[in-house]
Amino acid sequence: MPLGEAIDGALHTAQLITWQDEDGDAWTLTSSTITGTIRPERGGTARAITGALTLVDSGNNGQFNWAYSAVDIGTVGVFWVQFKAAFAGGKYDLSRKAKFEVLADIS
Repeated sequence: MPLGEAIDGALHTAQLITWQDEDGDAWTLTSSTITGTIRPERGGTARAITGALTLVDSGNNGQFNWAYSAVDIGTVGVFWVQFKAAFAGGKYDLSRKAKFEVLADIS
């Protein structure tokens, strides 16, 4: 599941993400709650994604939006991100880690 880049401080547009398996097939996320974790690429402390993670079309197509918070994209650098889809009964799925880069604002 490739992730697009973000610009430090640019909070307006959410990133649309499609949760896919290794063959590129979308997972069904119906009735799940999505959370995520960010960790600096070169090691360091992992932290929870604090922006809103919301299913698109009830998760039937494997898509969700990540509306960044200031904390999510407040540090320029390269990070690993992993998402968790929690389902009823305590079951969950974890995504493969994906590289995510926050670029500096040039203004």
